[in-house]
Amino acid sequence: MNMGLAEGAAGPERSSVEEKKSRYRSIVTYIFLVLAAFLGGVLIFNYLIMPSLVGRRDIVIIPDIVGLTEEIAEKRCRESGLNLVTVGERHSDEIPRGYVLEQTPGPDEKLKEGRAIRVIVSAGIRRESVPDLRNASLRQAELLLSSSGLKRGRIVRIFSTETGETTVFTSSPPEGSDVPRDSDVDLLLLVRGDPRVYLMPDLTGKDFPFVRDRLDQLGFHVSRVVNRRVSDKFPNTILSQTPKAGYSIKEGGTIELVVSTVD
Repeated sequence: MNMGLAEGAAGPERSSVEEKKSRYRSIVTYIFLVLAAFLGGVLIFNYLIMPSLVGRRDIVIIPDIVGLTEEIAEKRCRESGLNLVTVGERHSDEIPRGYVLEQTPGPDEKLKEGRAIRVIVSAGIRRESVPDLRNASLRQAELLLSSSGLKRGRIVRIFSTETGETTVFTSSPPEGSDVPRDSDVDLLLLVRGDPRVYLMPDLTGKDFPFVRDRLDQLGFHVSRVVNRRVSDKFPNTILSQTPKAGYSIKEGGTIELVVSTVD
């Protein structure tokens, strides 16, 4: 009697466990189907839909075309299956006119075949026109040169017995000349009145570049420089001079120097 009751109670419990297992299997199957559908959709999108939208193209390595002429750079791009597009020019003191200065994207990057490389091409050294400096004072000439992107070079003076201000007689290169930016422009000054007389200072042992600039500013011209090889002097040391120290020299006069060298 007791045995029958125990068996009857166990029947409903087994039925409940089976129902739970069945629901669990259904849930797992549903999750598996959802994941399979998701992965299938990703594969279909990547390998079927996307290629039909953008087209399948091979990936190429971008060549380095900086420093090449525009013509050679274009040829190099064609060989790699790419196009070259020039987007502008920029002046350069180092890369000649017509050569590639910059490229975008850069070399060794990856790009799809048929795409474009954008480049900036050198316009060469910036050039300027020498302004008209005739009849300008030295200060005015320096300002005109500076505003034109040029620099004052050496100064040579000639003298006139006429009265008046000192002005620029001519320049070298002359007005209107097309020269590279930052070029030196030498000036020939017309000094009116008698030249002043100076006593020649002792220049021996001094640095030649410094002395030459100073003499130019004072209106003297170093007409000749002789280099002499010596072992006990620094290069560019003044060894001797003509006129000698203590001699008279007129404003605008010429000076000869012997300068040391190690060459």
